[in-house]
This record gives sequence, structure tokens and C-alpha cells, in this order.
Amino acid sequence: MKKYLTSLFFFLLILGKLHGQTDLSKPKDVLTILKHPLSFNDLIKQFKGKVIYIDFMASWCKPCIQELKSSKGLDEFFTNEDIVKLYISIDNFGETDKALEVLKTENATGYFVTYQAPDGKPNQFATDLENLFLFDSKKQFRGIPIYAIVDKQGTLITNDAIRPSSGEKLKYQLKQVNVVNN
Repeated sequence: MKKYLTSLFFFLLILGKLHGQTDLSKPKDVLTILKHPLSFNDLIKQFKGKVIYIDFMASWCKPCIQELKSSKGLDEFFTNEDIVKLYISIDNFGETDKALEVLKTENATGYFVTYQAPDGKPNQFATDLENLFLFDSKKQFRGIPIYAIVDKQGTLITNDAIRPSSGEKLKYQLKQVNVVNN
């Protein structure tokens, strides 16, 4: 009976994630799918009081996938420093499942949201991401992966953060934000 209840619990946990839970008190060793926010500020408000490391990625991006492998090695650091990992997929509309499959394959932990609105229509969140991260001042696509850091007050510190493969350099950068914000 205990085995059955445990299986049922995990099934319901997974089912809940597939329906866009926003309960941010979940364990840090899972990937939680967030509901599509209205704006970048709405997304960031969910993590008030925490430093956020944002990873812009796509299922078709080989450098993104390689960085995910390095990112996994930093899980303990993120947990110990209480830093949120947030993955934002720029996969095309209707292909979010591909990004989720990549993250699942790499055992990614943290939070996930897609750039594309569920209905595929332009929205403020996508516009915010384009203006803050994805395009430069000449409206040229910057390429991915892109990493960013938001401080505990919800202020964007950098839209050009150090990559996970830089290991100790990234840890140092994130610790500096954490120290300044305590």
C-alpha cells in the first residue's frame, strides 16, 4: 500500500507540473513549469528575495545543451546559495515539449517558462525578453545561450552573465550579487 501511495504521489506531482504550477515551495531537485507570465516583471516577482540565474535556451541549440551539462554540476552551489535557476526556452510555438525533453534528459532542476505565449500570439512577456535580452540595440538577434542575473530586489544586474561551463568564475559572479544583496 505504501508503494502504491508513493507512486500515486509522484504521478500527481508530475501531473501538476505539466499543468503549470506556480508553487515555489517545491523541492529544488525538480524542474517546475511556470504559468506563462504577463510580463518579465510578473515573472521576476515570483522570486522576490532570491537571486535568479536565467538561462535562455532552445532544444535545437547545441551550445545550450552542452552548457546544461555544466550547469548540472553546479546544482549543489545553487542550492547552498539559495539561487534560483530559471530556464527560458525560445523554441518555436508548439515545440515547448522539445525544450522540456532536453531539460529532462539533462536532469535540469529549477524553473521553466517558454518565451512563446500558450496561444502563440505576441505578448508583453515576449516583447520584454526581446528588448532586455534577445536583441541588441540594432535589433540584431544576439544568439543563444544567453545568461542573465537578477538580484533579490528584482533588478536586472546583467544580461550577459558568465556561462555555467566557467564554473568558479560563475560562482564568484553569483556570490558577489548575493553578498551585495544581503
